[in-house]
Amino acid sequence: MKLTYLFISILMCNVAFSQEPRVITFDSEQEKNSNNNSEKNIIKISLFEIISGDFPLYYERVLSDKFSLEGSVGITFGDYIGGLFLDDFSSIDNSSNSNYGFSFSASLRFYPIEILEEFYIAPEFKYRKYNWEREYSDMSGISNLYAENRTYAMPRINLGYSFFYDNQLIFDYYVGIGMNNITENRYDYETNNISESKLRRPRVHIGLKIGYVF
Repeated sequence: MKLTYLFISILMCNVAFSQEPRVITFDSEQEKNSNNNSEKNIIKISLFEIISGDFPLYYERVLSDKFSLEGSVGITFGDYIGGLFLDDFSSIDNSSNSNYGFSFSASLRFYPIEILEEFYIAPEFKYRKYNWEREYSDMSGISNLYAENRTYAMPRINLGYSFFYDNQLIFDYYVGIGMNNITENRYDYETNNISESKLRRPRVHIGLKIGYVF
């Protein structure tokens, strides 16, 4: 009889344990890889470029497990900072009426460790155009407004570091160096026309972008 009770007890225990739900857990590395495999798009805003009067919206698209393509379009308004460092060019001051311009960029990114994460290198082309109107007075004292503009065409290379703050939010820090090709069109008193001036010089830049991954 005791053996019968023992056998029944063991059988009931086995049945009870077999009814427990099965729990599957994923470690952080598996979860990260799963996210990266499904998330191939990022919308970003750039914080430091606002200081330059440039307000771009960036979009990055994953192409493979090592490469992505990033582009941007934006509006510009008032190149107040850039004009301070251009000795040969005019600055946009209180006598100028700033108008909206535009900007765009294109970049190919290489992630040697993990796509969208950690270290990356990116050749990039950035273009900005600033527009304004300046008031000039002639010999008779009559004032007129003349449309002027300045453009920056910048081929450059960026070194950056990107990381996920959570599953959807990403931070992107970078530093870069390139060549800044500047063209300015402004009013010339002598010719009474708009004249063009050009300047080329190296440019170092830093930046921070915050992106939403989907």
